[in-house]
Amino acid sequence: MTIQERTVDIPRKENTTKNDEPVKIWPVVQDALDKIEADEPTREAAEAALESSDGCVTLANYLNGQAKRVHKMDYRFKVPLVVLGAQMAREDDGAESIYDPEEGAIYFETEDHQFSFHIDKEWTVDWEKVADRIQTGYEWDGMEKQVWALDWLMAYLEVPMDDYMVSSDDEEEDDQHFSRI
Repeated sequence: MTIQERTVDIPRKENTTKNDEPVKIWPVVQDALDKIEADEPTREAAEAALESSDGCVTLANYLNGQAKRVHKMDYRFKVPLVVLGAQMAREDDGAESIYDPEEGAIYFETEDHQFSFHIDKEWTVDWEKVADRIQTGYEWDGMEKQVWALDWLMAYLEVPMDDYMVSSDDEEEDDQHFSRI
């Protein structure tokens, strides 16, 4: 199955929805990438990230962070990515999911990072079935994860940072240019 065809079954609370059809992942991710005007390497990294549980939560974290810079973000990606990440983690051991009902959040611990996703109370998702464990009072490190989100996402594409970041040589040339003006 290709990334474009991958679906996820979202566990629902009893009697909360009439539609429990599997959700196609790529269209909702693609809509979010369109909304943030992602470039081609970012889109390729997003596709590559969907191959693993830690990649799914890294992508969800990246898109959450980008939402702050666009007007009216399309958040339809959030639940499918979080649920897919939790389901894949049971197979690939790339992440552990923890649901804290008191905090209203689902957390992920990957080998390198800890992520937090707040949950809307109106959502019909049965988070207890999604998460590996339930823990009230889960201690999250509270660090802002969006700062390095693009770097973490690009790691799934295995693109050297210099290929998508402005090099310091370019910055020095820009500084010299501005000093002459």
